Amino acid sequence: MKQVVIENPVINSPFDEPRRRFRFSDEGITNEIVSEPRTSSYVTRADRCHISHVEADTDSWEQKLAQTLEDMPEFFAYVKNQKLGFTIPYTLNGEEHNYYPDFMVRIDDGHGPDDLLNLIVESTVEQKKDKQAKVSTAKTPWIPAVNNHGQFGRWSFLENRDPWDAQNATRNALTKKKV
Repeated sequence: MKQVVIENPVINSPFDEPRRRFRFSDEGITNEIVSEPRTSSYVTRADRCHISHVEADTDSWEQKLAQTLEDMPEFFAYVKNQKLGFTIPYTLNGEEHNYYPDFMVRIDDGHGPDDLLNLIVESTVEQKKDKQAKVSTAKTPWIPAVNNHGQFGRWSFLENRDPWDAQNATRNALTKKKV
């Protein structure tokens, strides 16, 4: 991943609503300024999770996925992987890249609240050329490796193709896997 140096990261007034932002690419932040604010959406329930807003890269599907996760009784907590630095390295056409999964979710998959599953959730609405490489690397070898290590809890991966049906997809995946 190319290292980006931003000489002056302050591009909005601290007293006004942000009107500009740095553009993000698949590889992370760029130094290109775009004249549109980042979108965020209020999540209706914050009684189980400290997250109240989601900074979204899309117009609706990431927000819908976050709202759907919040409505699940099995759900414990989540975070949108925005600017957290959590990556999974992968190779595409002989070049190394970093994959930034959309969400990390802590969910009770039947093992109880003392043994929550760490679920990486990727919301795939658009198919991009590198998506298959990212997903297959996350599923194999990353998930088996972190689970084999044993010091970071139990992990699983879910590629969600329909955020409006995320509850059913998540429950079906957890029922099938019983990690």
